[in-house]
Amino acid sequence: MKASHPRVDQGPARALLVATLLALSVGCTATSTDGGGRAQASCAYIIEYDSRRYLGRGETDVPVGRSLGSATRPACDDTPGDGDDGEDPALMTAFAVRGVDPAVAVAVAEGPSEYRLVVADTVEELPPELKKVTDRS
Repeated sequence: MKASHPRVDQGPARALLVATLLALSVGCTATSTDGGGRAQASCAYIIEYDSRRYLGRGETDVPVGRSLGSATRPACDDTPGDGDDGEDPALMTAFAVRGVDPAVAVAVAEGPSEYRLVVADTVEELPPELKKVTDRS
């Protein structure tokens, strides 16, 4: 006679597994194809500043204020095992975005007078003062 095991609710365990897999996949995303029909991986634009993680956006025409200090773009190896070590960490400078709390968003220099908007990964919906910046870009 087989011993029966009590049935355990797998919902919370499954939710934890999904959340873990999602967190692990944030660093790389599939983008264009390589000509052979295979998708190439691409590192997400992530900046670390003041113990926060910021996610890059497409806006590069943002009104910047004063320099806030050093920021880092973490290393990325989007295709491990391909013989390429990927991107090294990049040291950058974070700038205040005029009218926006740096805990919500900052800008990082992309070129001589071009700054990319990066938004804290904890922000779920852009506040009105940041929408003004993104709407004009």
